[in-house]
Amino acid sequence: MMFISRFWLSFIVVASIAGYVQAHSGAEHTHGESSPANGLVIDHSLPVVPWTHLQLNNHPDAFQFAVVTDRTGGLRPGVFSQAVDKLNLLQPEFVVSVGDLIEGYTEDRAQLAAEWNAFDNMVERLDMPFFYLAGNHDYTNDVMADVWRERYGKSYYHFVYRDVLFVMLNSNDGGSTHSFSDEQVQWLKQTLQDNPEPKWTLVFTHAPMWDRDEQDRWGEIEAVLDERPFTVFAGHHHRYVKEQRHGRNYFTLATTGGISSMRGTRFGEFDHVVWITMSDDGPIIANLMLDGILDEDVRTAHMRGLQHNMIDRGRLSVPALLHRGDFKQGTAALRLTNDADIPYTLTADILGCSGFAFTGLSPQSITVPPNEVRHIELPVSAVQLAQDNSNALDIRWQLEYDHHGEQVSYSGERTLAISREYPISPLKNLTLDGSLSEWRNAAFFSSLKPHNTDSLVSPADADFSWSLGQSDQHLVIALDVKDDEIVRFESDQHRGQDKLLISLDARPKSRRLLKPTYDNRVPGDRQIILQPPAPGHRAKLIGKPELSDTVWQKVRTTEGGYSAEIAIPFALLNQDHGSRWDGVRINIQMHDVDADGHTNMLQWLPAWGGDEAHAGAGSFYRDPPH
Repeated sequence: MMFISRFWLSFIVVASIAGYVQAHSGAEHTHGESSPANGLVIDHSLPVVPWTHLQLNNHPDAFQFAVVTDRTGGLRPGVFSQAVDKLNLLQPEFVVSVGDLIEGYTEDRAQLAAEWNAFDNMVERLDMPFFYLAGNHDYTNDVMADVWRERYGKSYYHFVYRDVLFVMLNSNDGGSTHSFSDEQVQWLKQTLQDNPEPKWTLVFTHAPMWDRDEQDRWGEIEAVLDERPFTVFAGHHHRYVKEQRHGRNYFTLATTGGISSMRGTRFGEFDHVVWITMSDDGPIIANLMLDGILDEDVRTAHMRGLQHNMIDRGRLSVPALLHRGDFKQGTAALRLTNDADIPYTLTADILGCSGFAFTGLSPQSITVPPNEVRHIELPVSAVQLAQDNSNALDIRWQLEYDHHGEQVSYSGERTLAISREYPISPLKNLTLDGSLSEWRNAAFFSSLKPHNTDSLVSPADADFSWSLGQSDQHLVIALDVKDDEIVRFESDQHRGQDKLLISLDARPKSRRLLKPTYDNRVPGDRQIILQPPAPGHRAKLIGKPELSDTVWQKVRTTEGGYSAEIAIPFALLNQDHGSRWDGVRINIQMHDVDADGHTNMLQWLPAWGGDEAHAGAGSFYRDPPH
């Protein structure tokens, strides 16, 4: 009897399920529906059930994988390692990179090996495969390319998984940064011919070439992708944006530990991994933060454009307030430029820093019409006379605009700096020969303590002082350098060698008096690198942007170091200014390299974009013509 009871019980259950499946096959979103192959075992015989339907979301061809983005260009330790741990919790089928995995940018094989070993040790903790991609920090010079090939083989490749074609491009193999070689483009054409009709094509490249003035061969790459369904992923800019080209989605990802101001989703600045589910209709994308999950429209190209025209590149700025020795009080301005086609409202809460007081009303609100400029005056006073460079006011701002009925809000901070402005000494009968005999009566500025405070560098190892003057047609920098050991070698790259880095900005004050932080930099200043002489190596000037032949340098070897004069023509300064130049901003840093490769950095002032820097610091004024 017991056997019969079990038999009939099994028969009844199987018959009930079979009848239910047959009766409800093809139905959608109805109580009790099931699938004969979905693996679900549940009692669905009740007239009312506590579920919506039983069509499980488990298509056999669907799969999930993750994408990580820039880790370097100013590594923030621990972030990428944390992402590795969280990916192991999420268990994607594999992980894909968009490059910039190490700091790189060196020809030192030992340094490259150490950086790659550290990175490999992290990704080896992943439970799933990791697919490498080369960024500009990973693959720029011949040595870095050789190391890549030795460790990882090809720098561009493809694979197919569940009828999805993955194309991994190297955007730096064309002989210069952000360029594609002819060999790679021909390989891509052949790869696409060999895989003519995959369900989807996913393209991964480090630099979003479509978003640059110089697109290299990106148009050719888009042309061979042609009409097939595809999606493109890149990194490099450290700011997330989604846009569409030719009816396809293009994603520039934010960071997974790389340099970022981390102002949040509205600015596209956040650490994330991208979670991609491949469906028959293409990739379904979620941005997984360390503290949340956001959809793919977290920041669109339209939102980026409005932010760019309201906030970025000095449009929301506080130029430094300059003084010439003693500052008691003055009035600066929060400068608001709205280049968008809609108005916005900005509210500013203004607080005095230590030793300074804001003497106006706070908070203040102002509406900025489209395509107009407005100012909020910033009257400030010093408790005592200020003689050097200081931060005087902290401005916390909130900007809001209406976007199709949605109130969009941004917030951030700006700082007003009070900075010392120095005169430029006139020079008469100057002979540009590298000798400092004509500079005996000039005021020289000395370097500060080493930037690396743990260093044992002493003035006997390395030190410098400098002065600034003007002749009839040239701005002249004089340098007196002490260096007990000059390291030079044959290379087009100046990294890893002794050098002096001169930052020079002759643009109008509205530009040169801003603090060039990563999130608000207004490009246009100059970088001049002086490589000193050494046995077998002449002194050399390198400029960014490239210097004209009219910039001259003369260097003399001295006991314990060298002296130098660098002459910059007024014509070049006028070009940078846009008219007759009225002043400049200068900073000088010394990179002292020892034979063992250890580097110390000495500087006159903190690097302009660093936390310790003051906007406008290092300013010099030109006396008006008599």
